[in-house]
Formats: sequence, structure tokens, C-alpha cells
Amino acid sequence: MHNGEALNCTGAERALAIACRKIAGGARDLRRVAAEAVAEAYCICVAAGEDTIDGTLSAIHANLIDSLRVCLCTAAREQN
Repeated sequence: MHNGEALNCTGAERALAIACRKIAGGARDLRRVAAEAVAEAYCICVAAGEDTIDGTLSAIHANLIDSLRVCLCTAAREQN
């Protein structure tokens, strides 16, 4: 995770914009796109500490990724 937004709407909007750019660039694996976008958009303080404590992807980190993936899937359905 980079030094971006804390857990807030601005971070979510930024993650969505990053994900959309990745998809427009040809990325198709929505889980991977969402994971990368979350890593680029949110501050390391949001999930990295919990990931370290848990020794794996923390619940908050997984929820951010899953929420973004759901948004992407919903947007894709609405476009079709």
C-alpha cells in the first residue's frame, strides 16, 4: 500500500478511478484490479498494520478489495 488516502470516501473514489483506468487499459481480472487499486489508493496505515498482525490479508483490507470488486461488477452490469 502506498501513502495515499485514509479510509474515507475520497480513498474509495480514488480506488474506483484507478481500477477503471486499469480496466480501460485491458486488465480483466477484477479481483487483481481491485487489489492493486486499493494498494495504490489507500494509506499504508489503513490495512498494512492489520495485515502484519494477522500474518495475512486482514479483514479490513479484504473488505476494501471486495467492496471495490462489487462496485466494478455492478458498474459493468449497468453498462450492458
